Amino acid sequence: MSQRLPRFPETHERHLKENESIVPEPITDRGVAGNPPIGRRKGEATGAAAVAKYAKAELESITGLDADHVSAVLRKPDGWHVTVDLVELRRIPAATDVIASYEAVCGPTGELLSYRRNRRYFRDQILEES
Repeated sequence: MSQRLPRFPETHERHLKENESIVPEPITDRGVAGNPPIGRRKGEATGAAAVAKYAKAELESITGLDADHVSAVLRKPDGWHVTVDLVELRRIPAATDVIASYEAVCGPTGELLSYRRNRRYFRDQILEES
């Protein structure tokens, strides 16, 4: 004996057909590099925190390294300069991890223009700031 599934009333099917346009498009993950920079979304002013977050995510994506922290954000005439410290080599104990300090230059709206590694050091190394 086969069971038949109940069929929706015709009015329900017509309702679904009429309201198909209200179903949202599926969300796709375009990755960090596929997302527009922060300031280009609505033309709003880009703040230091938003630029730092974006630069950190971009450097993680480009280098494949884990970000440890953002150590500096400066606004200059040529754009934003963000210093992000990335873990280049994890070691045991963690105090001997090799950390690299990268400087990212972002445009006025937050897009990443360039980056470079400035220095490498052990996590427990004390550096004198100049």
